[in-house]
This record gives sequence, structure tokens and C-alpha cells, in this order.
Amino acid sequence: MVFQILRVIRSVAHSFFVGLIGLSALRVGVSSGVITPPVGVPMAGFGARTEVSQGVHDDLHAKILLMESGGRRAALVTLDLVGLGRDEMNRLREAVGKHAGTQPTNVMIGCSHTHSGPSVKPNPMGSLPLKEQQRLIDDWLRGLRSKLSEIADEASENLTEAKVKFGKGLVTGLSYNRRKPVPEGACMLIMETGRMKGAVREQYKAWGMPPELIEERAVPGIPTGPIDPELIVLRFEALDGKPIAIVVNFSCHPVTLGPSNLLISADYPGYLRRLVEESEGATLLFTQGASGNVRPYYSERSFQEAERIGTALASITLKTMRDLTPLPPDIEVQVANSVFELPLREVPPPEEAERLINKREEELKKAIEARDFREVRRLKEELLMLRRISGQPTDLPVQWLGVTSKKTVKQVSQSIYEKDRVCELQVLALGDVIFAAVPGELFTELGLEIKRRSWSKRVMVVTLANGSVGYIPTKEAYEEGGYETKSLLKPGVGELIVDRMVMLIDKLEG
Repeated sequence: MVFQILRVIRSVAHSFFVGLIGLSALRVGVSSGVITPPVGVPMAGFGARTEVSQGVHDDLHAKILLMESGGRRAALVTLDLVGLGRDEMNRLREAVGKHAGTQPTNVMIGCSHTHSGPSVKPNPMGSLPLKEQQRLIDDWLRGLRSKLSEIADEASENLTEAKVKFGKGLVTGLSYNRRKPVPEGACMLIMETGRMKGAVREQYKAWGMPPELIEERAVPGIPTGPIDPELIVLRFEALDGKPIAIVVNFSCHPVTLGPSNLLISADYPGYLRRLVEESEGATLLFTQGASGNVRPYYSERSFQEAERIGTALASITLKTMRDLTPLPPDIEVQVANSVFELPLREVPPPEEAERLINKREEELKKAIEARDFREVRRLKEELLMLRRISGQPTDLPVQWLGVTSKKTVKQVSQSIYEKDRVCELQVLALGDVIFAAVPGELFTELGLEIKRRSWSKRVMVVTLANGSVGYIPTKEAYEEGGYETKSLLKPGVGELIVDRMVMLIDKLEG
């Protein structure tokens, strides 16, 4: 208790001194902790994975970077998790703010989006009883809040004057846009590179297209869609040049490890972090960019591939740090937030969905007979949604699941009406370096648009931040269909988020 009182007195005294003499020297503090869940928790990220975790390959971490200038504090927190809902995020932000000496609205929490981490909901198809899964989840979440409180205290204690440097590297050949446009809509390229050539052929077969038409219409499934190739690096150093913390922002789904993996892992961001931290002797915080439709190239789903991708990104990070641009010493910390309600699609009640299923199945048969495969694609996707609404087991296409088995996977969904309607956008600015937080899986085209329209050319889009509203596709993507457009967000929400984010960033100009 005495130690905490002294910390508060020291912080208040420093803030008073800064305000008195008009200085705005930047101070930063960093801390980290392990947040690995117990073995046996359900795992998040894949509908094709029905087993709970069976071990730990590598630990998951939480990192906190606390920044203070002119008496104003803000915190960037990164978690090796697939994502968390708004309610849980707000509890964590409250805990961090309390122990870091700032308001919860000045705390930004972003998840790496690893698909080999814990779920916060029991898996109805898991091998452990639901009550046991829930007990493990609840215990782990309480531990997560406690750990963040602890490392927030440490980051506050570690505050020291610092200087900042900024740089960008370019990454090509490691990631691709997984949506392949075809005349019927979108073909999903969720697969190993060796299967890409026949991806459209597989999709057409799944739609019921006759072999002769497949031979006539199928094109090689080579991905050509947009990606964000920027790897952004922000380096914090003590006044003597010793590194304190490094922030990396990159846009690519951490799905190198597939649904067959039952070991907890941070995926490629974990390898990236460890290699850079070993090289630099400083804490690395990884933030996930706009990667809703972007994933890594891999020849197989394995830890070796995760290490390969992480090593390549670590190499580019270290290379980028050779030529960084110093930011001004009197840099200012600013935060702005915008909370609004999301427009959602209208969905029928369960009883109406059951009635519509039979009708749509008849329409599907007619569309296949008429060889109208754009309509076939649309009806198949509508049937998936209707079965999900009615609570029926759903046959998920293998093209959506990223599995090599031709056997479809039954998935039960009971959360169709539990969609979070609230969206919070947040901007944390360090001078003209902008962290733009979006609570969902933003399509890369939308992230690129935020960067293009912003007054600053030093924008990091941070996704799965402060909440998770699911996929945020472009309006065009809804017309094309495909896996991500099962989102309950109304078409056009992505563009609305871009507009609101740009306005929020504009508030901090100058």
C-alpha cells in the first residue's frame, strides 16, 4: 500500500512539474506477462475444430505500452488472442486504466487474432462437458484481468523519458487476398498453395456444376486481390539510445496453424516477437492490421510454416529499423473515441427460417437445373444462414473451413441473435503517428481507404481492438458472397466505419 501511495505521489508531482514549466517530454513504460490458458479450454478460430486444447506449444502474452506527455497518459495493450467481446474488453480497459493512472477510454486493447488461442465460450461439440469448459474459461478470464492489472502497475512504475522513431517496410510474397472473383461471385482460397490452382474447380463442383461446364469455365485459382504490404515499425528508445519497446503493425490472418492443431500457440506473431526481442533486447507489441480477407501463403499448416513466416517478418522488421525517422522530442499524446450503434441485417425468427428452408431448397434445385450458378451460390449461402438462425446443424463447405477432408463439418450455432450492436472506434495519436482501432475483422480494402483519406501518412489500423463485431466486409463483397459475408452487419457498414474513422482522425490534426 505504501509503495502504491508513493507511486501516485511521484506521478502527481511529475505531472505538476511538467504543467508548471510547460514541458511535454514523452515518457513511456512497458511491461508484459504470460496469459496462457489452462489445457482443456475450448479453442477459438475454426468451425472445423471440435476438440478442446490438449497442450501448449508456446505461451500467449499480454504487453502494455504506457505513454505520457504533458500529463496525459494513454496505454496500448496487445493480447495473443483471437478477439474479445466489447463487455470483456471494457472490463480489461477499466482494470488497466485504474492501475496505469488513466481513463479506460484512453486504453486501447488489440488482439493478434491467433487462431490457436482460447475461446471465451464453451464449444457444444467439445470433448469436455460444457460446465467444465465454462469453469476453465471463467477462471482464466479472472486471471487475465488480474495479470493486466499487475503489468499495468509495472508499466506505470517503469515510466522513463523516451524518444520515438518511425519507419515502414514492404512485405510481398507472404500474404494474399483469399477472395478470388469469379463470374458467379467469389471463390474462397482458404487452402494450401498446392491446392490453389484447382480452387475454382473445387468451388464449382461444390455448387453442383456439371463436369463439362467446370472444364469450360474454371480458371486457375491464383490470388490477385489487394493486400496491405506495409509493415509499420514504431521504436521507443531511452535518451541514451537503448531500446525500450517496439510496436509492429502488419495485416495478415494468423492461421498458419489449422483446425487440426490442438496446441495453444501465438502462431507467426509469436515467432516474430521472440526473434526481434532476442535481437534487440526490447519488448515487442504486435498489432493486427486490416486483414479480414488476407491470409498467409503456406505449403502446409504447421509450426514450421508459422516459424518461416515469423522469421521473414522479423527480418523485415530488423531491416526497417536500420533507417527509421526520429519524431520530434516534444511529441503530444492524444486520444479520441466514437461510440455508435451498428445497423444490422434483418433476420427472420427461427420459425420463419424453418419455413423458408424448404422453399429455398426447391429454388436451389431449379437453379441447378437451369445452370444459373450465380443463383446457386446465393441460395446455398442463404440456406446456411437460415439453418444457423433455426439452430439446425450446418454443413459448412470445406472451401470455407480450410480443411483437406472432403467431409463436411457439422456446426451448431446458437448465437445468431447475440450480435453486439455497439461499435467503438478509437484513435490514439502520438504526434502524427496514428493508431486507428476498429473492433472487428476489417477488410483490407477498407483499411487502405482509411490510410489513403487520412491527413497523416503514418496510420496504423489496429483491428480486433476494444471489441469484436466479426467480419467487416466491403459493400461489393456482399454482392459477391462468400465466407466473410455471413456477417450480420448490414451492407455498407464497412464504408460507414471508414467515414467515421477518418472524421475521428481529422479531430486530432495539427
